[in-house]
Amino acid sequence: METIAGSSIQMKGWGKRHTVFLAVILTNFVVWLDEAIFGTLTPYWGKEFALSTTEIASVSSAYLLGYFPFLFIAGILADRIGAKRLLITCLIGCTIISASTIFVVDFTQIWWRNFIFGMFFGLLWAPCNRILALWFPAHERVRFTALWFSSTMAAFALAGPIGLTIAGILSWKISFLTVTILGIPILLFFALVVKDRPEEKRGISKEELKFIYGDSDQLELQADKFKWSYFKEVLKNPSVYFMAIAAGLATTPNWLATTWGSTGLINGFHVSPSTAGVIISLMYAIPMALGFTNGWVVNKLCKGYTRAALAIGPAIGGISFIIASFFVPNYLVYAFLVYGFAAVSNVYFWGTINVYWSGIARPEVIGTLNGLGSALQVAFGYALVSMSGGWVNNSAEGAAAFSKVWLIGGIVFLATIVLIFLSKEIMIHQQYKKEPKEDLKNAIEI
Repeated sequence: METIAGSSIQMKGWGKRHTVFLAVILTNFVVWLDEAIFGTLTPYWGKEFALSTTEIASVSSAYLLGYFPFLFIAGILADRIGAKRLLITCLIGCTIISASTIFVVDFTQIWWRNFIFGMFFGLLWAPCNRILALWFPAHERVRFTALWFSSTMAAFALAGPIGLTIAGILSWKISFLTVTILGIPILLFFALVVKDRPEEKRGISKEELKFIYGDSDQLELQADKFKWSYFKEVLKNPSVYFMAIAAGLATTPNWLATTWGSTGLINGFHVSPSTAGVIISLMYAIPMALGFTNGWVVNKLCKGYTRAALAIGPAIGGISFIIASFFVPNYLVYAFLVYGFAAVSNVYFWGTINVYWSGIARPEVIGTLNGLGSALQVAFGYALVSMSGGWVNNSAEGAAAFSKVWLIGGIVFLATIVLIFLSKEIMIHQQYKKEPKEDLKNAIEI
C-alpha cells in the first residue's frame, strides 16, 4: 500500500487556485453543454433525418471515434507543453463546431459533425486533470476534482431546458448556438486567469504555494516534463493496467443514458419535451449536489483508502441500472434511476482517480495516465453505444423497450469493482499543524 501525504498546514479563504478552478469549471461546462444538448435532442435530429435506432447509435457514438485518439495524445501533450494551450484549442474548436450544426442536412453530415467535435473534445479531459493535480494538494484534490466533475452535470441539467425549449420554439439546430455564445467570453476569461503551474501565477502568495506543494522541492517540480522513460517505468506496475481498464468501464454505461434516456421519456412514456427537460434537470441535480461530499467520502467514510472510494460510484450505478431494467412503474422512477442515481458514479469515481494516479506515478505522467484511462473509456463506450441500438426492443412499450440496455449497462458497472480491488491500495494520509498566517509582505509575483 502506498501513502500520499497531505499538506501540513491549513489555509482558508479564496486563493488563486480557486480562480483557476472556476475557469476550469466554466470551460468544462460550455464544452460538455454541446454533448448534453446533442444527446437530449436525439429525438429531434433522429426524426428530421429519418434515422433508424442503429443509425442513431452510430451518430451518437461518432464523436467517440474522434475523441478516443486525442484523449491519449492530449495527456502526453499536457505533460510536455502544458495544459493551458490544449484547453484553449479545445474551447475554440468546440465553439466553432457547435455553431456549424445549423448547416447539417443529412445523416452523413451530422455524423461527421459529431466526429470532428469529438477530436476537440478529446483535448479537455487530461489537461484539466493535470491542472488540478498541480494546483491542489492531495487532500483538497479529491473534493475539488469531484466538484469539477459534478459541475459538468450542470451542463446536462441545463441541456433539457435550453435545448428542448429552443427546439420547441425555434429549431433544434439553433440550440447549439448557445454553446458558441457562451464559449467566447469563457475562452477570454480562461486565457487571462489560468497558468499551467502555481508558481507562474502573478500575485500568488508564498503561503498558498507552501499549502499546495507542502514540503516538496519546488525547483524539482518546476522541471518536471514528460519523458517516455518515466512512462515505461510506470507501466511496470500491474495496478496501472487494472485501474486503467477500470477507468474505461467505471462510468461508461452513463453514455447509454445520454443516448437513450430522453428517447425513453419522450417516446416510451410519452412525456412532453418540456416536461422531460425539467425532469432531466432535476435528476442531474442529484450528482451535482453529491459532488460536495466526495472529500468526506474519501477522507472520512473510507478513511483515506482510495479503492473503496473508487468502487462506491460503479456500485451505485450498477444497482440503479439493474433495477431500471426490471422495475420502472412510472417515468419519475425511470428518470431517477437512469439519470439521477446512476450518474453519481461519475462524481465518486472521477473525483478520486486523479489522486490515485498521483499515488503510483511521478507527476510528469499524471496527464498521460488520465489520458490513457479516459481513452480506454471511449473505446469501451464506443463499443457499448454502437451496439446499444440492437438492444432496444422496438416491439415493446414504455420502459420495457430499454430493459436490455440498462441490464447490460448495470453488469458493466459492477464488473469495474473487481478491477478496482485488483489494483494496489493508495491511501491519503493527512496531518495538519497550525501555522501563523504569513504577512502580506510575503506575497510574491512571478
